[in-house]
Amino acid sequence: MTTVKSGHSTEYDQPHWIEWVAGMLSLVLILAIIGWVGYEAVTRTDETPELSVTLLGTDSGPTGHRVTFEVENISTATAAAVVLHGEITDNGEVVEEAEVTFDYVPSQSKAGGALIFQTDPTGKQVTIRPVGFTDP
Repeated sequence: MTTVKSGHSTEYDQPHWIEWVAGMLSLVLILAIIGWVGYEAVTRTDETPELSVTLLGTDSGPTGHRVTFEVENISTATAAAVVLHGEITDNGEVVEEAEVTFDYVPSQSKAGGALIFQTDPTGKQVTIRPVGFTDP
């Protein structure tokens, strides 16, 4: 045992049992992370983003008629610069078009947005679909 000059602290030759427990837990956690990253590196295949759009609703405001939607990427690949194209059609004829670009849609996640149209979509067909993306 070593005593510090002030006489208030002591240092033991053997570490406390809590230090051993903390060290072992840290070792297990680090090995688990290394194992998980290694497993992902070996088993993950190259995929392309799989994007789908779900319409959520419409409402009117001072700037026009807002059509809200959600774009989902079910793939394990992230899509960047995702361009979505929206159309309002009436009896097969395109009345109005709009586009929006998302910076990215992460893998296995959803992102929400809206397109603003000047034409009221009530009683008309609204279609929003992905038209392009880039690899990040």
